[in-house]
Amino acid sequence: MDRKDRALYEEINEKATDISKKWFDTRQKMDGSVYAKNADTAIEKQLREQHLFTIQTIASGFLPDQELFDENLSQWTKIVVQSRLEWDTPLYEVIAAINKTRNLIWDFIADYSLVREEIEKKDVLRWSAIYHPILDMLISEFSTQYYRLTRSRLKGQERLIEEIDSPVIPVSKGIAVLPLIGIMDERRAASLFESVPVKCVQKHITHLVMDLSGLNNIDTFVANQLFQLTQSLQLLGVETVLSGIRPEVAQTAIHLGLNFSQIKTFHGLPQALVHLGFGK
Repeated sequence: MDRKDRALYEEINEKATDISKKWFDTRQKMDGSVYAKNADTAIEKQLREQHLFTIQTIASGFLPDQELFDENLSQWTKIVVQSRLEWDTPLYEVIAAINKTRNLIWDFIADYSLVREEIEKKDVLRWSAIYHPILDMLISEFSTQYYRLTRSRLKGQERLIEEIDSPVIPVSKGIAVLPLIGIMDERRAASLFESVPVKCVQKHITHLVMDLSGLNNIDTFVANQLFQLTQSLQLLGVETVLSGIRPEVAQTAIHLGLNFSQIKTFHGLPQALVHLGFGK
């Protein structure tokens, strides 16, 4: 059995270029996908190299010693996942491309079996039992790593967005500004409540100017969250002052019965900073 399996491995590798050519020749889409006929020249070159390696990786799965296959699979997954993320390729397109390769290689194995008298029906059945799990493993490994890296990137983007949404900007020793700009919804307000106290502690902030002049809107929930944020900061020893409060914000606070009398408020950011001793 080992002899026949190795012979099949060597034959697939020898004909890898022909198999890959069939894969590329059957492309029909012209929609901007990396798998389209009109794909970018640089991408096309990488794709051809990767497709040959895909075939070689699959072929190595027929070897009795799985060390080469395991090594190829690990390298293949790393290369293909990184490139598909870089090219922003949807997962379903990658799986469709792998399945297309699955069919082409199996057609080759079937033809190979028909022209060699020494290949028996039981050999073909055994190869089928080996082959399809190999392809399933490629799809599983790719999907798993693709998901993990995608999630990692999303979390990184979320952290960046959070930093932009709630930037605690030190302007002097112990003094920082929190400029709130744009639309303030419930999600963003809740995020501020969680992240700002942590940032103030990390940056050793003792006085924080919360500037509201750039806010486009504010509702009762948001006003209440901002009030609770000032209370939370006070418990941490961070004195909070407010600047740029618009009349509608003040009216909302009064309507809610929120008591801002213990918090100093200023017409604008410059006045608040002067009060804290910055710029004197």
